[in-house]
Amino acid sequence: MRYSETDDVLLIDVREAVMTARRGMSSYMITDSEEPEFSHYALPDDYSESDKVNLSLKVTADSLDFLITAEALKINENEIHIIASIPTLKDHKKKEVIKQVRGEAFITAALYINSSNKQYKTFKLICVYYATDTKDSVIVEEEVSSTKILDFFKKCTQKFAKSGKPEIERVKFRLPSMKNIKFPYGKIRQGQDEFIRTAYRAIAKGSRLYATAPTGTGKTISALFPALRALGNGKCDKVFYLTPKETTAVAAEECIEKLCEVGGKIRAITLVAKEKLCRRGHVCKENIRLCKTFSNNKLSEATMALFDADICSVTPHDISDFASKYEVCPYELSLSYSELCDVIICDFNYLFDPQVYIRRFFSSNGNYAFLVDEAHNLIERAREMYSAEITLSDILNTELLSDASVLKKLSIEAGAIFKRTLIPLLKDEVRKDKDGIVHGAYHSHNLPNEFYVIFEKLFAVAEEELYTNFAAKDEEKDARIAYLRDYLFKTKKFYSAICRFDDSFQFFAFIDGEELKAKLFCLDTGNIINSRLDIGKSAVLFSATLSPISYYRAVLGGDRTSDVLELDSPFAKEQLYVSIMNNITTRFSEREHSLLAICKVIAATLSAKRGNYMIFSPSFAYSEALYNAFKRKYPKIKIIYQKPNMTKSEREEFLNEFSSSNGSYLVAFCVMGGIYSEGIDFSGDKLIGAVIVGIGMPTISFEREAISAYYQEKSESGVEYAYLYPGMNRVLQAAGRVIRTENDRGVIVLIDDRFNDPIYKKIMPSLWSDVEFISTPQDLKERIDNFWFEIDNET
Repeated sequence: MRYSETDDVLLIDVREAVMTARRGMSSYMITDSEEPEFSHYALPDDYSESDKVNLSLKVTADSLDFLITAEALKINENEIHIIASIPTLKDHKKKEVIKQVRGEAFITAALYINSSNKQYKTFKLICVYYATDTKDSVIVEEEVSSTKILDFFKKCTQKFAKSGKPEIERVKFRLPSMKNIKFPYGKIRQGQDEFIRTAYRAIAKGSRLYATAPTGTGKTISALFPALRALGNGKCDKVFYLTPKETTAVAAEECIEKLCEVGGKIRAITLVAKEKLCRRGHVCKENIRLCKTFSNNKLSEATMALFDADICSVTPHDISDFASKYEVCPYELSLSYSELCDVIICDFNYLFDPQVYIRRFFSSNGNYAFLVDEAHNLIERAREMYSAEITLSDILNTELLSDASVLKKLSIEAGAIFKRTLIPLLKDEVRKDKDGIVHGAYHSHNLPNEFYVIFEKLFAVAEEELYTNFAAKDEEKDARIAYLRDYLFKTKKFYSAICRFDDSFQFFAFIDGEELKAKLFCLDTGNIINSRLDIGKSAVLFSATLSPISYYRAVLGGDRTSDVLELDSPFAKEQLYVSIMNNITTRFSEREHSLLAICKVIAATLSAKRGNYMIFSPSFAYSEALYNAFKRKYPKIKIIYQKPNMTKSEREEFLNEFSSSNGSYLVAFCVMGGIYSEGIDFSGDKLIGAVIVGIGMPTISFEREAISAYYQEKSESGVEYAYLYPGMNRVLQAAGRVIRTENDRGVIVLIDDRFNDPIYKKIMPSLWSDVEFISTPQDLKERIDNFWFEIDNET
């Protein structure tokens, strides 16, 4: 829907009119996984361009004027033909597709009836479902009374009319306020001005920007400020702030609030997963009718109430409050309200994940600006999203289905083919461990041909059986539906990966005891990320650690034409002391022997000044071993350590230990790449030092070796792409916890002889240019003593 201020009319086409009206009713509960997918318009062979008829009608609803437009394939005396271009022919059976297309046919016919001078008792609706993959089509005819058509049109108009007021407010007030919005902080930091200007240019010209901006640059506001300026100047229609963590989402919310305080009339929302919002145990997954909100028709009312509350940045807490008040699904409310917003803050998944992306925005291209925060995290996230695996147990797990089930019979056939395909491939790769358990792995750039046919069948039959069970009446129906949803999710993800399989993927087969597993592993994320970013018009991908920029640009969907920006740290070198202990190895084979030496280095680091320190290790096992060794040697020092799978309360308790320095020691043993190594601010004296043990290199695995081989062949940078660059990113992120503001002071000690390699020196930030290589704990203590002595004299 678009508001033309010149003509004082709201413009809406038939597809959006039906979709908006249907979303406004909770009883429909269109989830993003069910929302119809329509391909680009295509014309069946039975129709010609000359047959097409463009229709429009101006109507008034809720005191607002709307111009509704539609296109008919053909119009005869009392029949109207419309088209639905669908990806595959089987989609025409999906209930959500049928409801949408019938609604479009009803409204198209209503436009014709209202604009005609003739009276019609009945009208024939002819819906042509055209499959763009096979070029086949299915025609469905329906005789409907004109009274029924016009009644539907009236109800539909009343529903989508509710979206008119927010659109008028957007054009008349919100966009002008953003056009010349002021920077919300008094002083622009070093490098920030360049970031803002470069980001605005990228969004304005519809290009990509890859920016590495060190801690202290103020990346969040530096991305949001120019994006909103661009929005106000008509360079984009909506801004999506994409983030991997809740903590960075909170930072974006705070920036939006600041921009509102300086005059910006901004509507923003933070979207989170349904599981985090639902207070009813997610019962809709079993059966939608078990949820009390299903029959509540107040979604439009709740959405408008939230809009009228005039909240600048709507949080999940706000959504929960309004959903409870109106007894609607909080997740559906958040999606409904997001359509009225200027800025949507959400997880990477909502754009990049092929299973859960927001279809109402990303089923087709839009004039969007994407701001991708902590972009270095997107590489592994995208690789995980597009890789897929399935086991023999997954295929055969059909106990809840009856013997008459078509899916159960097909699963047995699929399981036999799965075994018959994988076992010969693994025959020469099998080994037995000390307990006599069989292990083995096989990999290839080719996918077994048998997989294409059998998994397409398995997915199609699972989908059909799920729809069939919705109409069942027996007591086990709900449990069976929940099971079929999970089965369909697994098979769909694996089949989708099969359909995407190309040179950037590798096929793995594993055997572990009695279990067989197939895995389709994404080696190169560049093309996938590029295709998703292409849904929008522009993108700014940024992080404190996109170094080397050429590597990150390549694996994050860019090319040599993409803009890059590398900013120096805004902090002075005098704020930070960095040293490298280059005579200690932390290689896996030497780790047990290096524990005592590392404990001595930690003690030397602490001895110069009391305060809070973090010790980052490459794994949980090594971190715990180091924790225990240090505890035995220095029992009087307070130490804590990061456990695997900590609960929310445990994580908060851990962070609370750093609330301030009380004149004593606190030493926290953490894991590189973990929840405390990035996205956490320890400003002031909350953290004055970090010791980083090892080069952060990912563990060697079949998959990592495949990545290395792929990039070695592609760019002769296999080890760098698979191991060195991802590892150094973990190091830089962990080290970045120490200095967060211009008033912070601190020390960083890196432990590993491999840091002496020129490739690591090349990646180190400019703030570390005075890094010293130290051989003994005594020398380290002396240098750190001198650093703190000079700091104390300055103050």
